Amino acid sequence: MVLNKQKKLFILFSGELRFFEQNFFSISENLKDFEKIYLFYPWAKEKNKIELFKKYYTKNHIEFIFEHNWNKYIEKIKFPDYAANIPSLFYMWDSLTQSFLKIKERLADDDVIMRFRSDIIVQSNKLNLNLNKIEDNTLYIPDCYHWNGYNDQVFLSKVKTLSVFEDFFEFLNSSINNNDFICPEYNFYKFIKNKNINVNFFEFDYQILKNKKLIKNKELFVNEKKSYIPLKDKINIKVLKLLYKFRNFNNFYIRKKKRNKTQNLFYEK
Repeated sequence: MVLNKQKKLFILFSGELRFFEQNFFSISENLKDFEKIYLFYPWAKEKNKIELFKKYYTKNHIEFIFEHNWNKYIEKIKFPDYAANIPSLFYMWDSLTQSFLKIKERLADDDVIMRFRSDIIVQSNKLNLNLNKIEDNTLYIPDCYHWNGYNDQVFLSKVKTLSVFEDFFEFLNSSINNNDFICPEYNFYKFIKNKNINVNFFEFDYQILKNKKLIKNKELFVNEKKSYIPLKDKINIKVLKLLYKFRNFNNFYIRKKKRNKTQNLFYEK
């Protein structure tokens, strides 16, 4: 009897690592249709954490990277999203762009990458995508947690598509110089649009794990300072939010689901 070979899914963790065993177990249980290879590209300062990850994510490749200093760019921002952690935007994409370059050297063009986070718990009982039909120049993004743009926490693509991100910081710096609204999800959307990357939204439920001992729920949604959004950006954001609601009309308006406030899952560790 010939067994069907599982499709390989390369799951990427980059930058800062946060260990939650629920992350590993939920991936194992809900993405069991795939052969999972875990790619770790953490900051060099995370070396003391990696042994714990290796005990769980046994099929792995690990390579350390180094942070750059982005202060001179952050200081120039005129209209930041005060509800977001703007330095984290830079370090997230610093780690991702470095990882993408290394992945291109290591994997085949048509291999499928899943950008992921180590603090995610998967709630969907399967990945609603056929990995044999992943298209070129296309990002597959879960249709949730878009906030002011497109969800940048999880996405899938072929390795060859990652090349478009090589000048991400050039684009971001241009946005800063144009006094655009700087917001993680909104800048992700703008970059995708600028590069003419196709987007396919798909159903994939997950949450971000938060330790109650470290952070209080109410603190995540309190804006100490109101963000100013330039008119052109405000119009774009309103249109994006309307399109999201129309795509998810039943869930959003009838069932009252698919809300950003459900993103975080709090527990006591």
